[in-house]
Amino acid sequence: MFQKHVLLFAVFLLICAIAANVLITIYVTGPAQGDPAALEEGIILSKRVQATFDYLFGIAIGAFIVVATTPGLESRQDFIRWMTNEFPNSYVFFVFVMVLTILTIQISQYRVMSTNPTIIAFEPYFLFVNGFAVATVMLYAPYRFLTYVRRTKAGARVRRDTYLIMFGIAGYPFSELMFEVLLPNYGIDLRAPGFVLEMALVGLIAFGIRERSFLQELVVPTAEAHLQTKPAYDLERGYIYAILERDGSEAFEIFKDFVTHGAQGLCITRRAPKTVMKDYRLERTPILWLSRTASEKNAVRPSPPENVAIAIEHFVDIGQNGVVLLDGFEYLIAHNDFSSILALLHDLSEKVSLQEAILLLPFDPSTIGEREFALIRREVKLLGPLAVEHDAGAKVVR
Repeated sequence: MFQKHVLLFAVFLLICAIAANVLITIYVTGPAQGDPAALEEGIILSKRVQATFDYLFGIAIGAFIVVATTPGLESRQDFIRWMTNEFPNSYVFFVFVMVLTILTIQISQYRVMSTNPTIIAFEPYFLFVNGFAVATVMLYAPYRFLTYVRRTKAGARVRRDTYLIMFGIAGYPFSELMFEVLLPNYGIDLRAPGFVLEMALVGLIAFGIRERSFLQELVVPTAEAHLQTKPAYDLERGYIYAILERDGSEAFEIFKDFVTHGAQGLCITRRAPKTVMKDYRLERTPILWLSRTASEKNAVRPSPPENVAIAIEHFVDIGQNGVVLLDGFEYLIAHNDFSSILALLHDLSEKVSLQEAILLLPFDPSTIGEREFALIRREVKLLGPLAVEHDAGAKVVR
């Protein structure tokens, strides 16, 4: 929802720009029609007010781009935390350009050469700064979106929506430059159709995100940290490791050790993601909530098990040094027939082996029957505090 709130705020600023321009135009063309000086001042004022709102709109759209392409930004607090932790970043430069342009708009001297038709002469530095700002907006969206989509190897639908949004964002400042600066400089007044076109471009952006938060459902492989200390755990890659324990605590410790030493991790868990983030201090690692009822965009339903398979397989395909923690194996068994869960393990075992990834699978062996455990055991290596009861050689190499 935060993403949509940012976009709605941007649209609000755009509406303010249009409304201010219309109201000022009505005012100056009424009683002041016989006063050329007042009319010229009104034209300049309307341009300044609208241009200011336009670049405030640009700042808001830039924030939307950041939120859409940065996993985990689900609230204003998350956004502020990201800005603080990642300072300086590309959005800081983006805002600097927009603010500099707004200041230029306020201090520049305009000359109204004619009021009918409206011809306005702008200073060369004004045209340069505005042109640079427009180029910044037009390039910032493709830079952020294309980089993000390439990293996540998004599907055709997501790519299509991405291109629509980029076209809408890039087209808006270009149309502003044309209809509000360049054409009036030559006495061509096409502001009315320009407003229609700009609203259509904003509508294109809204269509691109539609019902869901745009891009936020994609899992982006990211290492939590790159500590220089020696890792506490050393596991051979290409295997599924069944961590036999009561509560999953050792599996989480192994997972945290890997992701803080450069591995890109994905956590799928029955616990609330914010609780996991707090308990294990995970800020960058993507966490999916294994739940039938949760409505968050990072929730994965347990049935059918292909939901889990798709998330894991996509992650290990695009990640490097991937390690996946699947916490909630008993929950998957409870909501699916065992044959489908066994098929899931077969598929994941092959995928993990091919990509030289690691899959950590904590569960309590007492929750399943002996036959089921025997079939699972054929696909995994046993670790954890309860593993020695089933395999005397099972241990975690430290």
